[in-house]
Amino acid sequence: MSFSIYSKTRSVRLTVTTPDGEKVVVENLNGDEGFYLSFECTRAMTSEPAIATVTAHNLPADVLGIFEAAQTKKADDYDGLLIDLGLQTEQVDPSGSDALEAGFLIVEVEAGFDGAMSRVFYCIGARVDSSSDGDDVTIVSTIRATENLDGALLGLPLRAFETGATLFELVDYLRQIAGLGAGNLSYASLTAILGESRLDSPYIVSGGQALAHLTNVLQYLPMRWFIDDREIWICGRDGMPSPTNALPWIADGPAIQLEPIIGRPTKSDGGFVEVACMLCPRVLPGRIVALTPGGLALASQGLSPAASQVRRAMVPPGAYRCEEVSHRGDTRGGEYRTAMKLRPVTGPEANALFASALSQDGSLVY
Repeated sequence: MSFSIYSKTRSVRLTVTTPDGEKVVVENLNGDEGFYLSFECTRAMTSEPAIATVTAHNLPADVLGIFEAAQTKKADDYDGLLIDLGLQTEQVDPSGSDALEAGFLIVEVEAGFDGAMSRVFYCIGARVDSSSDGDDVTIVSTIRATENLDGALLGLPLRAFETGATLFELVDYLRQIAGLGAGNLSYASLTAILGESRLDSPYIVSGGQALAHLTNVLQYLPMRWFIDDREIWICGRDGMPSPTNALPWIADGPAIQLEPIIGRPTKSDGGFVEVACMLCPRVLPGRIVALTPGGLALASQGLSPAASQVRRAMVPPGAYRCEEVSHRGDTRGGEYRTAMKLRPVTGPEANALFASALSQDGSLVY
């Protein structure tokens, strides 16, 4: 049985949806299922879709058979696939139904401790490769998944927007072509960041990648946009004046409190802070993370850096925006942690979130 350093059992669940809609669930909730899983995924405040990898050792034979049978199309056959089946569309379903029709797998990994799990990643466009580990006993299955391969391959942008059309109409159309959910994008949220925005000249979308069109439209505006969990997210941008004083983070909940911190927090170039903790899938890009005094110095439990180490790192308690988060886990006993790149944020709203987290500091039981 595999335990974390603070006596909690590692739990992982892998769910794979095959092209015929069948869901295959493989889970190791107690560390004693006869096989083990490892995973790695990085999510960030960028327009680049996430890529994730899952490695499974000694999956049940019936599960392996389903995976192999589901992959009837070869990766080098994409062009022929699109032409022969006529699957390109002006609206790629965020649920993944178009991807399943094209023969792709959908992969979801949840992880946590003691059977309580949160989603680590959800990707559409996955392939599975299985091979012997060299001992004719251990079978290693590797699943490689891209967050929105269906949007890249199946989306076919083709529309003209007249002068005076709202910016939201254009952005919402492109995110549908890319196969992305709405996230926090709406006419109201976009207007709250930019004010009333309309096109001052016609804009024609004809072919190409929807994400490239989105970048072209949004890159010089006083806002940030990024892809996470197959959805589009928008917020204000640091250092750029907003007509509405929009917040430079996603304000959809309280500040996130971390699992016990591993090692000493460090500062890096550009004013970023790098922190690692025990696996914490609730950390999401663009959200506020609270580094509290109790979280920064859990030396009394022998888990986190001592107070003197924290002082030397010069990373003060406060509110930080998550720019990038990487989740990595292994049920065998290897790494099981979350690593983050954070940026400090200030202002009344950030201070209020931190104060709320501070009032609960120490409420998490380890």
